[in-house]
Amino acid sequence: MDATVDCWKILDLPARSDERSVKRQYAKLLKVTRPDENPVAFQQLREAYERALQLAREGDDGVGGDASLVQASAAPLVQRPAPVTRPVVRSAQEQAAELLETFDDTAVDQCWNEAIARGIESTVETLLFMRCAHTPDAYPNLLRWGLETRQWLTPWQQVRPREADQQRLGHLLSLGLYRRLEQCMADGEETRFIECLEHHSKQGWLGDLARRQTLHVQVLDLFLEHKNWSPALFQRIRQLFAWDTESAVVPIVDEQWHTLLRRCEEKKWVDELRARVREGEQHPNPRANAAALFLTGSSAERLQARVATFTEADWQACEELSEAFTTRFPDWARMFPDHNPWFWKALVGHESPQHVMKRACAGMTVTLALGMNGLHPAELPVMVIMSPILVLLGVLAAYMGKWLLDLWVAFTKSFYDIDQSVSAWCARHQLTRDRRFLVIRNSVPMLTVGFILWKWLGLLGVVTYVITLLIGKLPAGRAVPINRQYRWRRPLQAIYRIAGLSPLQWLFGIAMVVVIAYVQQNMPGTLLTQGS
Repeated sequence: MDATVDCWKILDLPARSDERSVKRQYAKLLKVTRPDENPVAFQQLREAYERALQLAREGDDGVGGDASLVQASAAPLVQRPAPVTRPVVRSAQEQAAELLETFDDTAVDQCWNEAIARGIESTVETLLFMRCAHTPDAYPNLLRWGLETRQWLTPWQQVRPREADQQRLGHLLSLGLYRRLEQCMADGEETRFIECLEHHSKQGWLGDLARRQTLHVQVLDLFLEHKNWSPALFQRIRQLFAWDTESAVVPIVDEQWHTLLRRCEEKKWVDELRARVREGEQHPNPRANAAALFLTGSSAERLQARVATFTEADWQACEELSEAFTTRFPDWARMFPDHNPWFWKALVGHESPQHVMKRACAGMTVTLALGMNGLHPAELPVMVIMSPILVLLGVLAAYMGKWLLDLWVAFTKSFYDIDQSVSAWCARHQLTRDRRFLVIRNSVPMLTVGFILWKWLGLLGVVTYVITLLIGKLPAGRAVPINRQYRWRRPLQAIYRIAGLSPLQWLFGIAMVVVIAYVQQNMPGTLLTQGS
C-alpha cells in the first residue's frame, strides 16, 4: 500500500491516472531527472514509473478503502487462494519504441543515456538509424551524432541496419551535400564551398569508394556547369582530391577534363590581363595599354578612344597578345569584335604626310623658277613678270599631283593588309616612327616626287629633297606654335607653321636653292643640276 502511494507521489499524478498519462508524465520528468546527475532519483523515478504503469494496466488505483470491504463481504464461504501476479516482461523493441515516442532531436545524448540505462541501446540505435534513412533533414543533430559519434556507414559502426537503409541514407547524404555545394557555387561563395567540401571529405561515410567516386563526379559536374569559379578554387580542389599529378585518375572522360584544364588556363590568363590593367593605372606601360584594349569590349567608340594615344610600343604589345590568344586560346576568338583576335588592326588606321599640298606648291614653284634660271640677265624682267604665272603653274602641278595621289590611295586599298604588314615590320625595326605611316602608300608618291626633282634639277635637287625629309624626322622644336593667336605675334614662327617646315629645313632649303642657281649659271649641263 505504501509502495503504491509512493509511486503516484513520485510521479506527481492522481491515483486513478491512466496509462497514457503515466507515460506522458514520465517523459516530462525524464528531462529534469538524468541518470548521470542523480542516479538515485532516476532509479526511484524508474521504479515508480514501472509500478504505476502496471497498476494502470491492471485497473488498480492503489487505494484499498471501501472497495476492499465490499469485496471482503461478498467473498464466498470457501476461501480461494489469491492468484499469483507475475511481472510483465516487455521486449527490447517495445521499450525502444516507447522511449522514442517522445524523442527530441535537441536531446540526443539524453535519449541515448536512457537507452543505455535500460540496456536497449542497440535496438534504439537501429531505430534512430532508420529514422535518418527516411527523413535525414528532420533530424540534423541526430544525423551528425550518428555520423561523427557512432560512425554510421563505416566499417566501425556498431549496428547493422538493412543494406537498403544504408544505401538510402548514403544516397540522401550525397544528394544533400551536392545541393549545398551547388548553392555555394551559384552564389560565388568559394570559401564556403571549399570549407564544406573539406569538412565532409574527412567524415567516415565518404570513405566508401563508391560514395567518394560519386562526390568526385558531382564536383566535376559543378565545375562544368558553372563558369563563375576562379582558378584558385579549381587548384584547391585538384589538391584536395589528388588530381594535380600527371598520373591522377579523374572520373570523367578525357575531353571534359581537358576542357576544365583549358578553361582554368583561360581564366588565369584573363586574371593576368586584369592585373596588368590595374598595374597600368599606377604605372602606364604598353603591356597594360594592350591588355586594357583587349578587355574593353566591342564598342567602337570606346575602342577608338582607347587607341587614340597608342604608340608603336603599344601596337607591338597588342601583336603579342593576339599571337598568344591565337596559339594558346583559339576558342576565345568569340570574345573579340567580329570573332577576330587581330581586331585591333582595323583601329590602327594610317597617317598621311602633313602639309602635302603646301610643300608641293612651293616645290613646284621653286623647280619651275630654277628651270628658267638659264635666261640671259637682260631677260630677268621677263622672269619677274612671269613669276605669278610660275606660281600658278606650281599650284596646278600640285593639284594634278593631288589628283594622282587620290587615285593611288584608292588603288592601295586592294592590298591594305600587305601594306600594314610591311609598315609594322619597318616600325619594329625602327625604319619608320609608327606603323600608322603606311610605307607602300606613302613611299611611292614620295619616290615619284624625288624622281621628278631628279629629272628637273638633277642630283642636287634629289639631295635637297631627301635631306629636307630627314630633317623633318628630327623632334619638333619650340618654333612651331600651337596657339593660333600666338602665331601673329611672331610672324616668322607663323611662316614656319603655315609651310609645315622647321627653321632648319627653311635654312637648308634656301641655301640649296642658292647652290643650285649658282651651279646652273656657272656649270650648265652638269648632272648636279640636270637629270639624265
